[in-house]
Amino acid sequence: MHNSKFLRGFRQTSVARMWEFMNSSEDSDSDSESDSDDHSAVMDIVLGKARLSDVDSIVSIFLNSLDFLDFEDRDWIEGVVRKRSKRVRIYVARLGNEVAGFVLLYKKRDKAYIDAFAVDPRYRGIGIGKKLLSYVEEILKQEGVEKLYLTVKNSNNNALGMYIKHGYRIVSTVLVLESLVNSINGDGLEQSKKLVKVVEARDAFKSRVKLLDTSIWTNFTWDADSAIYKAIKREQKSLVIYIGKRLAGVVALSTNKDHVVVERLAVSYYMPAESIKIVINAVKEYIEDRGLGKIIRIPVDSTKATMLQTLISLGFRIVYSEYVLCKNLADEEEE
Repeated sequence: MHNSKFLRGFRQTSVARMWEFMNSSEDSDSDSESDSDDHSAVMDIVLGKARLSDVDSIVSIFLNSLDFLDFEDRDWIEGVVRKRSKRVRIYVARLGNEVAGFVLLYKKRDKAYIDAFAVDPRYRGIGIGKKLLSYVEEILKQEGVEKLYLTVKNSNNNALGMYIKHGYRIVSTVLVLESLVNSINGDGLEQSKKLVKVVEARDAFKSRVKLLDTSIWTNFTWDADSAIYKAIKREQKSLVIYIGKRLAGVVALSTNKDHVVVERLAVSYYMPAESIKIVINAVKEYIEDRGLGKIIRIPVDSTKATMLQTLISLGFRIVYSEYVLCKNLADEEEE
């Protein structure tokens, strides 16, 4: 991944953070949807799928929302709109000819994840966000989505309260871990290192072996993002790591100046603690050999105790956290 996707891993990190304004007022990326948009008018607000003509406005809203969102560059946003995938898509709210807000979401089978959600600062406080979120929820329900996830910064109490009021509940916490690359502890792995093989892959690796991911959103984003990058002719840094003949794990990386973010880290369920150590030290050597950066960051769900304990034993420390919220759309439909 490229600099524009920096922090996708722990916003990808956190997203769906723009709720303050809101209350004041299937599986394959190759399956494309129809080019026609179904719009629904709510007062003078028109809701529907983003068009290519909306891209610059979406980028502008991103730039005006950087306190809440991690920026995506224009090429990537245009790639999402142009791809018209069922897996990753953008919906917008329009006032006249202007885009007033947008939602970027991922869908995978009966679950979905809101990756970014913002309203133009000029139009906050008039209920656009609430209408746009309700619109997206209804579309997802009609498509059979049962659970909708999003994340909120642990410091954003107003947003957290509003999401809870809207029917979301906290299901876990994501902890963002960080270490200096040259400080990662590889003690005791000398013998294992002789058996390690690192394979660079052009596309995100699709393993037939069941793997344990570090964070909830990578299940939604990493393969869908891979298709977008391919569409805009950019290359992901994806690694497949073996110890002997056994698959230890897969990694997707993005870089920005001195930082390297692990966009996806998934390891074998077999001896996961050993697999994490092998994978992280293989990534360390890969970063150092290519001079990619001095600091490495990894998002990890708080429920992944083995991963957390192992990473901390390797020298990582917790620098940031976010709440993961979920709304059960199936329960709402039954009501």
